[in-house]
Amino acid sequence: MANEGSGFTTGLLVGGIIGTVIGILIAPKPGEETRADLLEKSDLIRHKADEFSETIRDRVGPTVDSISERLGPTVEATREKLIPAVENAREKIIPLVDQVNERFSDFSSTHTDSTVSKTPEGEDAGNRS
Repeated sequence: MANEGSGFTTGLLVGGIIGTVIGILIAPKPGEETRADLLEKSDLIRHKADEFSETIRDRVGPTVDSISERLGPTVEATREKLIPAVENAREKIIPLVDQVNERFSDFSSTHTDSTVSKTPEGEDAGNRS
């Protein structure tokens, strides 16, 4: 849920930056003044973006660290339980897959295309228009 607010804030910041740059570029000023304004505004925007990212890191960092500390052992315990279950399932499924492949191989070798009736033009009987 915190990511949704962060995404909105980032979008708002980027939109503001883009709007400022476009506003400066289309303003009726000589090129030299426009470039000076852009340089000044870009420094201000860079400074604000640095402050914003620092604030986000300060607010979100401890939460991420806390979640990582809590999830680490849980993930490891889950992995320890899942690996044997996956191996057990694999041991049961592989022989079944081999049986299906063997039966399909036997089936396909006994049923050939000669059982499909052909029309005099060489088309399948079921595919007439």
